[in-house]
Formats: sequence, C-alpha cells, structure tokens
Amino acid sequence: MSALQNTRCVLSLFPFVLRFIRGKTLHLSLKSCASSVPEIMLQHAQVNQEEFNCFEFCHPNSISKARPWRSLLFACRRSYLAGAGVVVLLLSACHREIPVPEAPSVAVTVARPLEREVLNYAEFTGNTAAVSSVDIRARVGGYLARVGFTEGTSVKAGDVLFVIDQRPYQAALDLAQANLEQAEAQKDLAQSNFERSEQLRERGVIDPQSYETQVANLNQTKATVLAKQAELETAKLNFEFTQVISPIDGRTSTINFTVGNLITAGDLSHSGVLTTVVSIDPIYVYSNVDSQTVLAYSQLVQEGKMPSAEMGKVPIEMQVAGESNYPHKGFIDFLDNQVDPSTGTIRIRGTFANTDKLLRPGLFAQVRIPFSPRRRALLISDLALAYDQGQPVVYIVGTENTAKAIPVRLGPLSEGLRVVESGVSTGDRVVVDGVIHLRPGSKITLQEANMADFSGDVRKQVSIAPVLSSNEDPGPNQSHPEQAK
Repeated sequence: MSALQNTRCVLSLFPFVLRFIRGKTLHLSLKSCASSVPEIMLQHAQVNQEEFNCFEFCHPNSISKARPWRSLLFACRRSYLAGAGVVVLLLSACHREIPVPEAPSVAVTVARPLEREVLNYAEFTGNTAAVSSVDIRARVGGYLARVGFTEGTSVKAGDVLFVIDQRPYQAALDLAQANLEQAEAQKDLAQSNFERSEQLRERGVIDPQSYETQVANLNQTKATVLAKQAELETAKLNFEFTQVISPIDGRTSTINFTVGNLITAGDLSHSGVLTTVVSIDPIYVYSNVDSQTVLAYSQLVQEGKMPSAEMGKVPIEMQVAGESNYPHKGFIDFLDNQVDPSTGTIRIRGTFANTDKLLRPGLFAQVRIPFSPRRRALLISDLALAYDQGQPVVYIVGTENTAKAIPVRLGPLSEGLRVVESGVSTGDRVVVDGVIHLRPGSKITLQEANMADFSGDVRKQVSIAPVLSSNEDPGPNQSHPEQAK
C-alpha cells in the first residue's frame, strides 16, 4: 500500500478515535474512580452531576481515596492508552490485503468468418400485381339461371362462369333464322322473274319498264337476305352471350349475383360486375426506385459493369412475408419514362414466374436488384454483433483465451450472414454465442462451431457449455450438450 493510501486511511480514522476517547472510554474510566473522588473536586473539575452519577460501578479498592487527583489522572491515562491501542489496531487493518476472487470463465461458442463471393444489392419495397385483370360483365340482360364456378378457384379461358336465361334468345334466334329463309325464298322468286323478263325483253314482248321492275325486285330481295343474315348473326351472338365465359386463365373473385337475379346488359358501373378474374402466372411486382439509385445504376451501365434495363436482362429478386433470402427470381421488363417530381422516384416492374400459384396480386413484397459486380468478402452471423456507444463490435479470441472487442464496419446481408467490410480477418475466431456475458478481457471457455450454422433462419442451437464428467453437476449458467435442442 502506498504512503498516500496510508495517509488517507489514518485521516479517515481520526473522527472515530476522537469520539471513542472523548466519549465511551473516558466515561468508563471515570466510573472506576467515582467512589474516591469527592463531590466538590468533581465540581471543580467541571464534571457534571450526570457524569458523576454514572460512577457508581467503580471498584472501591482500585483508586486511593487519599489522592483523588492522581486517580483521576491515572484514569485519563488509561483512556488515552486504550484509544491509542484502537488506532494501532485500525492502522494494522489498513495494511491488510483483501484477496479479490478471480472471475469465472465464460463458456462461449466461436466460429471463423466465411469467405465467399457476394453481391451488393439495392433493396426496395413494392406490391405484386396481376398481369391481366378482367371485370366480368353481362353483354345481354335477363335473369341469372346458373353459376358455373366456385368462388376463389382457378378457371381456364373459355370456362362458363354464368348462364343467363336462354329461352328468349333462343326464340329470337329461331325467328331470325325463319326470316332469313323467307328472304331467301323471295330472292329465289325474284331471280326467276328476272330471268323470264330478260328472255321476254330479248324477244320484245315486254316493255323496258317491266324489265327494270324485275331487276329492282331482284336487287331488293338480295338486300333483304343480307339484312336477315345479319339479324341471324346478332341473334346467334345474343344467344352465345347468355353464357358468360372467362376470357383468361386465372383465379375468380366473389360472386356478386346469385341465381334468380335480374342482370342488366352493358352495365358499366361497379354494381354491374358479376365477378373478377385475375391472372396468376406469371405475376408482376411494381416498385418505386429513388432517382439517386437510378443515376448510380445508369453510371454502372455506361461503364459496362451492369446490364441495361432496356435490354430486359436486369435480374430482380423478391420475397414476401414469411420468406427469406429472396427465393423468387425474375427480370425487370419495364422502366417508366420519367421520374415522379413529387416523390423523386421512378416506377419499375419485374416479372416473376408463379407456377406454384402461391403469390397473389396485391401482396406487400421486398425486392432487391444487384448493384455491383461479384466480389469476395468475409461474412459473420448477426448473433456475433454487440454495440459499444452505437459502434458495432465483435468479440474475438485474444491471448490466453481472453475476449477481445474489435470495432467492425458492416455491409449488407448475404444468404443470412452479414458482410464485414473491415475489422476481422479470416483466421479470427469470432464469438457467436454467449456474447451478452462478455466484457473485454473476460476469460472464456471455447467451443468451435461452423459460422454457416448461425446464418439467418437456419441457425442451429449449439451448446455453449464444455463437456462435463459424469459425476460433475452443471452450473446455473451451463447445460449438458445433450440437453441443447
């Protein structure tokens, strides 16, 4: 212990020693001589009556009655000697070294960073949309006779969705057919009259006016046939329109009209929609990209480092809620021709295959676009990260198996692992489990693991406890390896 520490220790003891000497020790010493000190001498010595009353426990033979002042001085000397003894004892306690117990080692799991090729990505949010979406409406009016599908199911192009009462349209079709046949019969009669009139005109039997009348009758019947043919085609179309079919492959929505309701033909309002069919495969994803990213990507295209979106070769990846690592791969097939000045973004569209039909229009999606050529980088798990005043740090194994905190500069995620731009090297053993219990310089007990086991959702539960013998109980912060799930 240094001289300065000794001085501080002694100074801290003075108040206690003074209280001890001036208080309890003096009173107890005066008690021992109370019987031999006359009352008048105590008054002369400025000892009050209360102090005198406490002298009743004295020993009568301890002090000579003939010499009361010497007895009083003897008692005071005993008091100060006792105080000095207390000081010596306390000073000896100041020099005592209190042993500090060594902190126990912390059981942790360590892994070496992975080195592999990665890509930098620009990430955005977007929404899925159908390539084709059709509001199914009735072309002819009538009472709904039948519904030919189940709500929310997939249908093919040409499948019958609704059937309107066909009987009035069947009658109209039959009438049109009969009118056409009647017109054709009249045309045949007019044709025969025209041929006879032509022969008679050549022999000069009829006048020119009669001949011209027969020619006009023939032309009129021909026109009537054409009109009746058009009416027949219209009747056929109306009869065909009584079956409302799906124009595309896709998935149906709710049925807005049930059997027996009157359907109005050509109703363009929202109430005239019988149902909606949207295509499922392929599917679009629309996203808004900030202008700064667009300009930076355009610069990479000019440098020949990235493909152009105009060529339709820019890859794009997507994930929806509950997914990770962007499992859906597609291409950008559309880039808008101008930036929205109110938001500073430009609209892009990606096309994705949806053969399993899990994706639906309107889903919130996260998309990312490759934003750099491939490069090699080191990757660690996010579980290894700690923060010191906002600065990300990781713990590595230092000398003599101690924890060493080093600051790192982080990059994007790549397949569930975090890219580390600087701070760690390939040979470093990074703590990935047990970080919360560490401080710089902490003693650690190691267990090796693979960094890939701690990536994203595929992280494995690796025990951080050392192997214990069969007759050794685990501590409160440890568990047997076979108990780890």
